[in-house]
Amino acid sequence: MVTIVVLGILVALGLPNLRDFLVGTRLSSSVNGFVGLASFARSEAIVRNQDVIVCPKNAGSNACVSTTAWNTYEVEAFVDADGDGNFSAGDILLKTQAAVDPDNSQMGFDRSSPGILTFGSAGFARTAQFFKIYAKSSDAAYQAKYGRTICVSKVGRIRVADYALTTCPDF
Repeated sequence: MVTIVVLGILVALGLPNLRDFLVGTRLSSSVNGFVGLASFARSEAIVRNQDVIVCPKNAGSNACVSTTAWNTYEVEAFVDADGDGNFSAGDILLKTQAAVDPDNSQMGFDRSSPGILTFGSAGFARTAQFFKIYAKSSDAAYQAKYGRTICVSKVGRIRVADYALTTCPDF
């Protein structure tokens, strides 16, 4: 009986830390996945000497969705061979990444404004922008603790910063 009580106390003390560990791991995985996809898209734009687009993908097709909330969508990178800014015949799909949170219940993935992320043939981004990936919570401190801002500068540099950052310097 004493063993069960001691085990119960240890589980009660360790459970919050386990939850924090799982949330932190999921956050790191989501951030690293997107940074890796964006870096891959940038390098492919340089290698192929063509525009490469990163955007949330429509569920029924590969067409881009214009939204600021990317968390429920798969994110794709493709060569925009025809230059129309959307996936169409003749474009080359490079990579698709699973949605950060398909159920829209635990993680958020927001973009600074609706649209796409485009890397030109020199590796420069068409516009500087930022993305936020975070654990959803009504507690702002918790969201800030388990959240990151990903900055993409006009020169194509991709940087992970603190969640509280509201604008990214063009570096």
